[in-house]
Amino acid sequence: MSLQSWILTYFCLLTSGTSEFFKVNYSRSYPCDEKRKNDLVLAECNDRRLQEVPPTIGKYVTEIDLSHNSIMHVTNESFRELQNLTKINLNHNANQQHPNENKNGMNITNGAFLDLTNLKVLLLEDNQLYSMPAGLPESLTELSLIQNNIVMVTKNNTLGLSNLERLYLGWNCYFYCNQNFSVEDGAFEALTHLKVLSLSFNRLVHVPSKLPNSLTKLFLSNAKIMNITEDDFKGLEHLTLLDLSGNCPRCFNAPFNCTPCHGNRSIHIHPLAFQSLTQLLYLNLSSTSLTWIPSTWFNNLTNLKELHLEFNYLLQEIASGEFLTKLPNLQILDLSFNFQHTKYLQSITISPNFSMLHSLKKLHLKGYVFRELKQEHFKPLQSLPNLTTINLGINFIRKIDFKVFQDFPNLKVIYLSENRISPREDSTDGSSLPYHIRKRRSMTPEFDPHSNFYHSTKPLIRPQCTTYGKALDLSLNNIFVIGKNQFEGFQDIACLNLSFNANSQVLNGTEFSAMPHIKYLDLSNNRLDFDDNKAFNELHNLEVLDLSHNAHYFSIAGVTHRLGFIQNLISLKVLNLSYNGIYTLTDDKELKSMSLKELVFSGNRLDLLWNADDKSYWTIFRSLWNLTRLDLSYNNLQQIPNEAFLSLPQSLRELHINSNRLRFFNWTSLQHFPRLYLLDLRKNELYFLTNCLSKFTKSLKILLLSHNKFAHLPSGFLSEASSLVHLDLSFNVIRMINKSSLQTKTKTNLSVLELSGNHFDCTCDISDFRSWIDENVHITIPRLVDAICTSPGDQKGQSIMHLELMTCLSDTIAAILFSLTFLITSTVMLSALVHHLFYWDVWFIYHMCSAKLRGYRSLDTSRTFYDAYISYDTKDVSVTDWVINDLRYHLEESEDKNVLLCLEERDWDPGLAIIDNLMQSINQSKKTIFVLTKKYAKSWNFKTAFYLALQRLMDENMDVIIFILLEPVLQYSQYLRLRRRICKSSILQWPDNPKAEHLFWQSLKNVVLTENDSRYNNLYIDSIRQY
Repeated sequence: MSLQSWILTYFCLLTSGTSEFFKVNYSRSYPCDEKRKNDLVLAECNDRRLQEVPPTIGKYVTEIDLSHNSIMHVTNESFRELQNLTKINLNHNANQQHPNENKNGMNITNGAFLDLTNLKVLLLEDNQLYSMPAGLPESLTELSLIQNNIVMVTKNNTLGLSNLERLYLGWNCYFYCNQNFSVEDGAFEALTHLKVLSLSFNRLVHVPSKLPNSLTKLFLSNAKIMNITEDDFKGLEHLTLLDLSGNCPRCFNAPFNCTPCHGNRSIHIHPLAFQSLTQLLYLNLSSTSLTWIPSTWFNNLTNLKELHLEFNYLLQEIASGEFLTKLPNLQILDLSFNFQHTKYLQSITISPNFSMLHSLKKLHLKGYVFRELKQEHFKPLQSLPNLTTINLGINFIRKIDFKVFQDFPNLKVIYLSENRISPREDSTDGSSLPYHIRKRRSMTPEFDPHSNFYHSTKPLIRPQCTTYGKALDLSLNNIFVIGKNQFEGFQDIACLNLSFNANSQVLNGTEFSAMPHIKYLDLSNNRLDFDDNKAFNELHNLEVLDLSHNAHYFSIAGVTHRLGFIQNLISLKVLNLSYNGIYTLTDDKELKSMSLKELVFSGNRLDLLWNADDKSYWTIFRSLWNLTRLDLSYNNLQQIPNEAFLSLPQSLRELHINSNRLRFFNWTSLQHFPRLYLLDLRKNELYFLTNCLSKFTKSLKILLLSHNKFAHLPSGFLSEASSLVHLDLSFNVIRMINKSSLQTKTKTNLSVLELSGNHFDCTCDISDFRSWIDENVHITIPRLVDAICTSPGDQKGQSIMHLELMTCLSDTIAAILFSLTFLITSTVMLSALVHHLFYWDVWFIYHMCSAKLRGYRSLDTSRTFYDAYISYDTKDVSVTDWVINDLRYHLEESEDKNVLLCLEERDWDPGLAIIDNLMQSINQSKKTIFVLTKKYAKSWNFKTAFYLALQRLMDENMDVIIFILLEPVLQYSQYLRLRRRICKSSILQWPDNPKAEHLFWQSLKNVVLTENDSRYNNLYIDSIRQY
């Protein structure tokens, strides 16, 4: 190629590459985070300060979350390019912080979603919409319009939604609405597939008419409905859930603005209102001011499994309970907070009809408010074979006979929290009403419109506790002393919660002797005095012990603090000693255990225990031989003595030292922990990072460094950190990241890099980091929108992804072009001068020296310029990476004999036809190497190249073919079988064992540098020659 042609080609490539770079084209998903989940592609765009739907979202996205932004306009163009969408979440875009910017709320153009023929779910909650959007796609199955300003639903609003299955219109007109919620007669009649309808917290006044027969769930909670007629639910024979709670509410002590019905009357329900609901499984009549329950309601509700009657006036019904005889399949019954105002009853009265509830599993009787519980009070419940949960919380019970629970064979959860149970009978007569019941609440919390309004759906006791077996919760009582016989009758308890009891006794190993099978014990938030190493000795099966928030005696100087009991708990696995303010121990300075796996030691005073002047506590954790997780957060640590850190157990896998005041961390000490995979150093004051993390740890996978004072990353920080998977550098003071800090010499497993909350200097110096972001799209960088530029002024507040690199590149290109033109001009002038003056001399000296050094040789008339041409699948990224970075490196850049390769992406002539390039590459190469995969072996490119290489055998009698099999391919090919017998060395298989790779590369080089016919099988050659 002539000099002029080379210069022209170089200039064209340079300018074309530059123009491509200037395009606003993000190689990774931005500003949204796109991820795959099975067959779904999710785009997380929530809370990104967006004002419109980003145009950069991939066309293949199936679900998009745009909630908590400021998108006020949705037009026909907003989702036009996203035809694969099945779910759109536009919740909370009403711009509540600046309501004056758009007083009419979100503006949705008619038909904005109509072209999305695959759309199934559309969420438009809390957007100040005044009407249902028009022109919705027929494919829609779920529509949520909760917390808007919609006060009317007409037939036109639901027209065309024949496939709709779930419609949520709750919380549109209740607290701040001065008009009724109007539903046109038959507005829902055309929704023949509708299964779930929610109209809760709207001023409906009456049940909408002509509801579709397909309904299975109907929510009419707090709808100002005072009367339920006989015909309101006729035709709804498929209904399984009905919520009528909050209609004519019981407003005493209500934690929200509550208006009862006139005269504090209850909701009126016709005796036969539910007669057609034969499939009903769930009925909620909470807070409807009921004083009695007609049994006729339940004549046809024999399948009912869950009944909620809390916040009513049903003390008499609990005592008589005629309706209970009609509920043979009931599994959950909630009668909580039916106490009688101003009365504190001596005992609870339960109807004998409770014994008819043979399927009952859970019984909630919170807020009955009574003093004493005896065995005879629960006699009607003792015959229930399936009862697993009894909830008696917040009843202010003073005295209880624990033997009452012995007669329940399948009882799993006994909840007695927030009572007044004490170790001995209180001397007061208890005549006064409990303060919490008498005082009206004034709090105004925010309510979740998706949660149950009158009862919590959270489990009564932590699942971590109940998994061990039968559970007893006595938290928030007055058990300030545990007697030896305190828990007689609870031999089978495995989970016990005694938190918040103001217990201040010294445990001596006898208190729990009546409960030998306890595995989970919660004694947090008490005032325990740890003065006896025999504490808990009776609990041989104890696995989890929570002693957090018992700081009272630990904070008193001079009081003995003994934790020697830990070594006696031979089954203990988890111990929580957090927030005890521990700064000194008596006698033994070490915690000892052979069984402990997890220790939570946060909220103590390790800064005093690990004082540089006192080394006695430096080995406090050394004898926890099998510890795998250690939490040392919130210990006010400013430094960690190296000897103390090296005394931590080598078995550690998780180490949390977050939320301290560390200014320095000795990274070299990580060599002491060969199994450590998570290190949490968040919320400290660290500013120094090691320049090569892999030197000190090979096992670390998660490194959390957020909320520190790191200003930069040292060069080579991740150079060989192949094990690291998750690196969190968010909320530091990083202003610049060099590409060399994140580049790795070996293949990296890093998949998550968090950078949000850093304020970068978006100057030209950060361009290589931007390039690294674009090159490493396989590394997820969550919330790039929060990686903000702090300078220069025109970039301030923008994400680094908005950085304009054109100005930086203009200076660079100018310098390159100047240097290039100067070099060309100087070279041409100097070449012309030398050619004119010294051409003959140089030519003569060169050939004379060349002849002396090499001697006489005949001229090589061969047309080959390359040792081998590589034919491979250029569309396969992994194969291309292997060819360019592995094969090329081992053949062309080896230390001994270099091999010159011809590569399609590097050596083909631009503008030349593919077939011409292919013929030229094969003819000008001594060998042709085929890198085969299953996909490539079937392609046109391979077949064409193979026939051209085979043609050389026919025309020139030259065998130039070499196969490299990356995958098992062409297993039944007659040609490949014959070739294995004639010249086995020309077919190479990529080894499965990494240790055999060196042999592979040596074999490949030998094959390339020698002739194939010199390695033919002699047996076949001799047989051929005979013929």
